[in-house]
Amino acid sequence: MNQTHEYAMIGHSRSAIGRWLGVAASLLTAGAVTLIGLGMAKAIDLGWLANPLGNPVTVTLVYGALFFVFDRWLWKRRFVQRMLGIPDLSGKWRCLGVTLDNETNKSVIEWEAEVTISQTWEKIKVHSETTTSRSNSVAASIIKDEGVGFVLMYSYRNEPRPGSDMKAHLGYCELHIADGLHTASGFYFNSGGRVTHGTMELTREKNGR
Repeated sequence: MNQTHEYAMIGHSRSAIGRWLGVAASLLTAGAVTLIGLGMAKAIDLGWLANPLGNPVTVTLVYGALFFVFDRWLWKRRFVQRMLGIPDLSGKWRCLGVTLDNETNKSVIEWEAEVTISQTWEKIKVHSETTTSRSNSVAASIIKDEGVGFVLMYSYRNEPRPGSDMKAHLGYCELHIADGLHTASGFYFNSGGRVTHGTMELTREKNGR
C-alpha cells in the first residue's frame, strides 16, 4: 500500500510554522537552563544541560518532539485549524460515483466506493476501494474557498483487483468539500489505460471526525 505523501496547502506557509516551533523549542530549552541557574538542576536532574553541547542538542530534541506532536495531533484542534486554515479531512467517506459517456456526457455506470483519507499536518493519502479496484493518491493540494469550504485536488494511481478486466491507469480528481467538512462533490477523469470520466458525491461517516 502506498505511503502518505506531502501535500500543498495553498495560502499556508509550513516554513512559518517551523520557525515558530523552533522559537518554542529554544524558549523551552532556555527555561530549563534558567532552572539550572536557580539551583534546581540537582533536584530535577537537568545538570547535563549545562554542558556546552547540551543546549543545541536539547533544542534539536525538543524541536523534534514539538514537531511530532504538532504534526500528528495538535494541528487537528479546532482552534488551531481556525488559525491555520487547514481542514482535517481524515476518516472514512462513502462515495457514490457516476461514470459518464465520453461523447454524450450521460450516465452509463453507477458505482460505490469507500474512500479513506489519512492526514497529518504535513502529509496525506487518499485511498479508494471499489468492488473492482483500489487507488491511492500520489500528489495532492488543498485550496480554501472562502465562504464555501475547501477544494481537494489529487492525482492517483488505480490498480484492478485480481480477476477484474479493468486495466491499471492514472487519474485526477477534484472534490469541493462543504464548509462543515461532512459532504463533498466533484469530478474525476482517467487516462493511461482507461479513458473515462464522471462525477462523485461523498458523505463522511460520523466517526470520521
